[in-house]
Amino acid sequence: MNRSESTEWKVPWKGMIFGIAAGTLALILVFTQVANPKDILDELQDYPIGYFFAALACLMGAWACDGVRMRSLTTGAGKPAPWWELVLILIASNFITLITPFAAGGGPYVVYVLYRRGRSLPHATAVVAAGGFAAHTGLALLASIVMAAMGKVSPELAGSVRYVRLGFVVYLLIVLVVIILAYQGQRVQRLIIRRQVAEEWMGEFQAVYRRIFRDRGKYFLRAVLAGMGFFGLNYGAGYMILSGFGVSRGLMRYGLTVLLGVAPLISPIPGGAGAAELVAYHMLEESLPIDALGTFIVLWRTMTFYVPVVVGGTLLAYQLMRYPRLPREQSAGAVILPEENDHTR
Repeated sequence: MNRSESTEWKVPWKGMIFGIAAGTLALILVFTQVANPKDILDELQDYPIGYFFAALACLMGAWACDGVRMRSLTTGAGKPAPWWELVLILIASNFITLITPFAAGGGPYVVYVLYRRGRSLPHATAVVAAGGFAAHTGLALLASIVMAAMGKVSPELAGSVRYVRLGFVVYLLIVLVVIILAYQGQRVQRLIIRRQVAEEWMGEFQAVYRRIFRDRGKYFLRAVLAGMGFFGLNYGAGYMILSGFGVSRGLMRYGLTVLLGVAPLISPIPGGAGAAELVAYHMLEESLPIDALGTFIVLWRTMTFYVPVVVGGTLLAYQLMRYPRLPREQSAGAVILPEENDHTR
């Protein structure tokens, strides 16, 4: 193993504590500032429970799509991982994502697990980087399509929707530029990297990353579609919760849940605690009575935060006990051909 490769992955305990505390505080604020706890509990008794289970089915479908996304990329990189194992790893990493600022903490954990399962660090990093690009491309495409298809919105939402539409177009362009720069990274590498160890690391990263795009990019495109499916089903969970209250219809209702789902991603607070609730309050205060609004926020937060935290945290605890005790799998065929001699292209 290279000295530059570290097997350590530190558990972000501070982030976990802060994230859970922030989520709990947001729930307390809902109960104390938005609606009376007794009114929320009374409203919950009348809520059609079938919509909650439909939302849960959407959430599980989203997890399955996320496994497809990474399965496609590990296959494209030449070392496919079992779909079911990737699903469990990604659910655990999602727990870390939810308790870190800007929802950005799960990637290093996936790199760590792939490393323990026999990939080199450059190989694992290239797969996870491509996975992140594919997911964000899928999110930008999905949101752009939904925002464009929503049609006319209320005057209260028109300004926000306009900025969100423009923001996602810009966001998609930025992601595409980053994808291209990473693909052409050897030119950038020669300008800024001089040390041999770093050059070797970047050389392997580059070779794996480019390999994912072979065969006309079919592996990456599948990952983008799976990313769209992941976010589409994730927001579908919010759509099901909102359907139980009869707010709006069709694409308008789904567009509202997309706006709600995007809020935590741009919040520096772990889990988007407070930001998502504030957006929900301003978006739905004209459509729902105050007690129903408080009930929706509790149900939506439960489905998008507390359920993933409980399931993901449990899986993470198990995996952190299991993977460090397993001997690291040896990578067969660790040598990757240079770009000019790579006959797989």
